[in-house]
Amino acid sequence: MRCEASTRGIDLMDVAILFIMIIGLMLVGVPIAVSLGISSIVFLLVLSDTSLASIAQTLFQAMAGHYTLLAVPFFILASSFMSTGGVAKRIIRFSIAIVGHFPGGLAIAGVAACMMFAALSGSSPATVVAIGSIVIAGMRQVGYSKDFAAGVIANAGTLGILIPPSIVMVVYASATDVSVGRMFLAGLVPGLLAGGMLMATIFGIAVVKKLPKGEWLGWGEVMASMLEAGWGLFLIIIILVGIYGGIFTPTEAAAVASVYAFIVAVFVYRDMGPLSTRKWLPDEREERDLLGFRVVGFSVVNLLLWQMIAVVADPVSPVLALQIALGFFAVALIVGALMSLAAKRGFLGVMTLLAFAVTGVLPWLYVVLTMVLPGDSSIWWKLASTVGAFLAICVPPAVFLFALGKGARGLAESGTGYVASLSGGAWLVARGNIENVIWAVPALFSKATKDTLFEAGKLTVTLMFIIANALILKHVLTDEQIPQQIAGAMLSAGLGAVMFLVIVNVILLIGGQFMEPSGLIVIVAPLVFPIALQLGIDPIHLGIIMVVNMEIGMITPPVGLNLFVTSGVAGMPMMRVVKAAMPFLGVLFIFLIIVTYIPAVSVALPNSTSLGPQINCANVPGDPLERAFCEARQD
Repeated sequence: MRCEASTRGIDLMDVAILFIMIIGLMLVGVPIAVSLGISSIVFLLVLSDTSLASIAQTLFQAMAGHYTLLAVPFFILASSFMSTGGVAKRIIRFSIAIVGHFPGGLAIAGVAACMMFAALSGSSPATVVAIGSIVIAGMRQVGYSKDFAAGVIANAGTLGILIPPSIVMVVYASATDVSVGRMFLAGLVPGLLAGGMLMATIFGIAVVKKLPKGEWLGWGEVMASMLEAGWGLFLIIIILVGIYGGIFTPTEAAAVASVYAFIVAVFVYRDMGPLSTRKWLPDEREERDLLGFRVVGFSVVNLLLWQMIAVVADPVSPVLALQIALGFFAVALIVGALMSLAAKRGFLGVMTLLAFAVTGVLPWLYVVLTMVLPGDSSIWWKLASTVGAFLAICVPPAVFLFALGKGARGLAESGTGYVASLSGGAWLVARGNIENVIWAVPALFSKATKDTLFEAGKLTVTLMFIIANALILKHVLTDEQIPQQIAGAMLSAGLGAVMFLVIVNVILLIGGQFMEPSGLIVIVAPLVFPIALQLGIDPIHLGIIMVVNMEIGMITPPVGLNLFVTSGVAGMPMMRVVKAAMPFLGVLFIFLIIVTYIPAVSVALPNSTSLGPQINCANVPGDPLERAFCEARQD
């Protein structure tokens, strides 16, 4: 009979053999998922008492309970539809309208576009493909070097896994039992900070090197581009408001996002599928019918939106939703008539500002005075609530009034009456929706839809196969109590939180050069999670640190996925892309240090909310003392 110390020594030696097998198989070219799975099964058969018959049960136990992983295929599908449709082009136009006039404006706009598309896709490679295929070519045309353009997009594309919703965050939450909602909320401030640091760096380089800048196109272009990109950007609101408003879970949000992305790509933007050759507004009728089309069209959309809200929101009944929608239609009719009259009399601008003050600014001030400022919430949550209230209440009326103003101006130029415009616009809305109904079933089975589903399915199977094999390894490590042994050794050696985070960063930076992010997180997270708890490190903070390390890993050779994708998009050798990305990689390293040692960047916002416990303490591995410490952290 062996003593406890002897048993631990043999267990650690066995685990060392396990990791040597994994690394050895990967070095000889075996795929990562197969290396993880084969090594874990060999370990179970040879170095443990597990029988061959229990392997299937081990796989089942590894996957059981990880229901949040169901969100992964849905987010991948939503990303595929948004990438296939013309959402990226519209987002780029909006970004250029906002920041394109600054020095280095097109490069800054590329970063801004990556940030917005990241909030739609949750995937870094998808962000690089969708934005890079357009922005890199555009930057070359206006005088940027190919290397500079590729370096900017390769780094900005990494924001796809940091800005929520993020597939990698879902995987981390599944591996450690933390809240997906908290992880998403925790990624907001770091994502904006990382994007802002990249933009500031580009601006500084542009000023020094006198890089080209565009012209200010005016607020009209900002509003027009926002209106055009609005359908795609509304997906961000659906996901975040749906999750944090308690309307649905992150998994349900992913499912809703995939359906919404399909509807927008096929039936609204009509960039793919059988309706791609048919426009909502024929060119010869656009000026005459644009005002009426927008009054009726926005009213129909508002009706559908409130009926959907009535389905999921308890205080809102279908009758109340209908009353609100009819009220909106009446307001739209009146405002459209006033704008039509103002355009003909020459005071459209004054009319628009007056309407915006009534429909936008005054309600926002009311919300701030009655809901945001009072209360015991933290300053961070008050600030976020104020900004959220402004965006939610001011921006939609501003876009709506701009759209009506543009229609009223076109109506005045054509000399057509408002009633004729309404009737023509109503016919266009009705015709478009009849087409949508007729082509709804064919669109489901069109070649474009099948190709998108096939590509999303391939990526899902690949990713889930890696995660499944990594979860087998996690199960093996948990059974052998390896995380607890490592935690005990580190604590007994007097290792503090600062050095622990240094070690975690080094491990992840090295591992990220060789492994896919989701697989690496499933392996490393269970090892470091118990140690972080005992050292008093917030699990959400740890998750953001791991995600930022995965960002850097995606642009470091030899297996940096963003490097390969950028190489293909830009048509450059990979080593040239590596060299181009290096200057901006330094910015991400500085960002990693900030995120690692200033926890408030990650946790201030989620800790200001009441989203429930950060983790399920019953699932924390280890003795009762560790669980008690975990529960104390939730109070």
